[in-house]
Amino acid sequence: MGWGGQGGMWSFRTVLTSTLVALQVVALLAILALTYFASQSVLLSYAEQLTQRVADDTTTFTQNFLNPADDAAALSQRLAESPVLGTADRPALERYFYEILRSRIDFAGIFYGAADGSFIYVSRDTTVEGAQYRMKRIATQPTRTVELVYLTEDLRPVSRRRDDADTYDPRTRPWYVKASMSRDVVWTDPYIFFSSQRPGITVATPVRADDRLGMRGAVGIDIEIHALSKFLDGLRIGERGSAAIVSQSGEVIAHRDSSFLLAEDVSGGQRFARVWEIDDPALAQAVSTLPGGLANVKPGETRLTRFEAGGENWRGAVKRLAGSRTPWAVVTYLPESDILGPIYSVRNIGIAVVAGVAALTALLGVLLARALTRPIGALACQAERISEGDFGDIPLPSMWTKELAGTRQAMRRATSWLRDYRRENETLTEQLREAGRVLERRVEERTEELEVANRGLEKAHGNAEMLTHELDHRVKNLFAITASLVTLAAKHAATPMEAADEARGRINALARAHADTQSARETQLAGIVTSVLKPYAGIDEVKLTIEGDPVTVSSSSVTPLGLILYELATNAAKYGALRGSGGVLEVRWSAAGDGSVRMVWAETPTEPPTGDELHQAQHTGFGSVMLDAMASRLNAGIQRQISPEGLRVILTMEKLEEHAGPRPTSVDA
Repeated sequence: MGWGGQGGMWSFRTVLTSTLVALQVVALLAILALTYFASQSVLLSYAEQLTQRVADDTTTFTQNFLNPADDAAALSQRLAESPVLGTADRPALERYFYEILRSRIDFAGIFYGAADGSFIYVSRDTTVEGAQYRMKRIATQPTRTVELVYLTEDLRPVSRRRDDADTYDPRTRPWYVKASMSRDVVWTDPYIFFSSQRPGITVATPVRADDRLGMRGAVGIDIEIHALSKFLDGLRIGERGSAAIVSQSGEVIAHRDSSFLLAEDVSGGQRFARVWEIDDPALAQAVSTLPGGLANVKPGETRLTRFEAGGENWRGAVKRLAGSRTPWAVVTYLPESDILGPIYSVRNIGIAVVAGVAALTALLGVLLARALTRPIGALACQAERISEGDFGDIPLPSMWTKELAGTRQAMRRATSWLRDYRRENETLTEQLREAGRVLERRVEERTEELEVANRGLEKAHGNAEMLTHELDHRVKNLFAITASLVTLAAKHAATPMEAADEARGRINALARAHADTQSARETQLAGIVTSVLKPYAGIDEVKLTIEGDPVTVSSSSVTPLGLILYELATNAAKYGALRGSGGVLEVRWSAAGDGSVRMVWAETPTEPPTGDELHQAQHTGFGSVMLDAMASRLNAGIQRQISPEGLRVILTMEKLEEHAGPRPTSVDA
C-alpha cells in the first residue's frame, strides 16, 4: 500500500506511477499538438481558398445573370430606332417584348416609355387564373387611358380591364431619368418595383431618332433579383457559412435568407434592408471590419478578412463585381469551426487516446509500485501508528531485502522501548494534572474575589462622582438663588437694614425648604411644591400659583421629586419667571384613576431671556442630566418646551399617589 507525502516528500509509489504517466502523456501530446497545428494551418488556408472561390463563382453567376439584360436592352434600342421595328408600330413592339420574355425566364418585364408619357409594359403575371403575362398600355392621346390585358402562354387574352386610377408616369421613374442623361445602356440602383412591389433592378437605354433630335423615349428591362438569393441559397459553404450580395451603400441585394432583403421605410412602404439591420451579425462584422469599407474595394478586386462574431472567429472574402454598372460586392463568410471541425474531432480522439493510455499506464504503474512498495508501506504504517501513540505490534509482510528485514527488527525494538517509556510518562502526567487542577481552583477563587471587589469599587467610584457633580451643582444653584433673593429684597427695601432683614428671611426659608425636601419621609405633594417655592412667596411682583389634587408622596419618591422641583425653581430664578418682577409661575397637577399624576410647570417671565440666556437654559448640562435621572427614578416621563415666551415642563408620574382626597388644594402667592 502507498502513503501520502509528508514534509514535501512523495511516496515511491506516487513518484513511479506519476513518472510513467507523465512520460506517456507528454509524448502523445507532443505528437497530437504537432499534427493539430500543422493541419490547422492547412485547413485555414483551405478556408480562405473556399471563400474566395465561392465569391468568384457568385460574382461570375451575377455577371452572367445581368449581361443578357445589357444585350437585350441594346438590341431593343436599335430595333426601336430602326425602320424594321419602330416605336410607332406598337403591336409589333409588344410582340417583340413577349418573345424576349419567353426566351429569358430571368426577365420580369420589358417596357417602352415615350416622351409624351405613353407606356407599354409586358411582364410576367399569374394573378389572374389562366394568365401567364400581363400587358399594360398607357395612352395619352386624345385623353389618358390605362388598359391592363392578361394573356395566356400563347398570347390569348384572358381578362381585360381599365384602370383610370393608375397615376403611373414613366418619365418620373429612375430608369427614365438616368436614360435621358445618357446615350448608352444605364442601370438603376436596386429598388422596389411599382407594380409587383418586389425588389429588382432595371436596365434601360434611350431611344433617339437622330442625335440632333431629342429623346423619343426609353426602352428597359426589369430583372427581379430574387433569383440571386435562390442561387446563394443553393451554395454550400461549410455547415454554417453563408453569402450575400451587398451594395456599396450597405444595402442587402441578395441573401441566402430572402426574408432579410426588405425593411419598412418611414412612410410605411418597402425598402432594401442594410447589413446592420438584419439578423446576421457575421455579415455585418464582415462588412464593418473591411479596411476602408466597401467603397474602397475596386471593381474585380477580392479582399480576404478575418473577424469575430457570436463569440467565434470567422473567415470571409469580399469581391467587387467587375465594371461600374452595378457597384455591388459579393461577401462570403464561414466560421473557422466549420473548417476546423474535422481537426477538432481528430484532436478530441487524440485526447481520448491520451487519456486512455494515461489510465492504462497509471494502472500498470500502480500494480508495479504496489509490488515494490508494499513492504515499505507496511513499515511506514507502523511508523504512522507510533506517531499517533499506538505502540502495539502489527503483522508485517515478508521483507525481500536484508535492509528491510533489519529495519523491521529495529522497529520492533523501538516500539517495545516506547511502550515502557509511555507508562512512566503517563504516571507523571497524571500527578501533574492533579496539581494543575488544584492550582486552577485556587486561581478561580481568587479571581472571583477580585472581581467582586472591583465591582464594588466601580460602583462606589460612580456614586462618588455623581455626588461630586450634584454637590457642585447644588452649591452653584444655591449661590444663584441667594443672589436672586438678595436682588429681589433690595428692590423692595427702603434701607440697607430692611434689605438685609428681608434677604435673611428668604434665605432661611430657602434653607428650610431644602431641608424639608431632603429629609421628608412621606408628605403631601402640595407641601413639597409649597416648601420649594416658599422663598419666593410674598413677592408682589411675582404671581405664584400652586394648585392640584391631594396626592400623598411615598418616602422613596420625596427626594427625587424635590430635586426635580428644586432644579426647576433654580432655573426659574436664573432665567425665568422668578428672576425679576412681574413674572408668572403656575404649578398644577392632577391625579388619574390609575394612580398616575400629571404635573405641569408653566412660567412666563416679564422680559424674555436674551439669546445667550436662552442658549444656557436650553443647553444640556448637569441640571438636565439630573432631571432625566430623577424622572427615571420616579418611573416618570418629562417633556420640556423652552421658547422666548417661557418654559413649560410636563411631568407624568406613575403610582406616585398612595391615596387621594375628594377636593383640590390651591395656594396663591
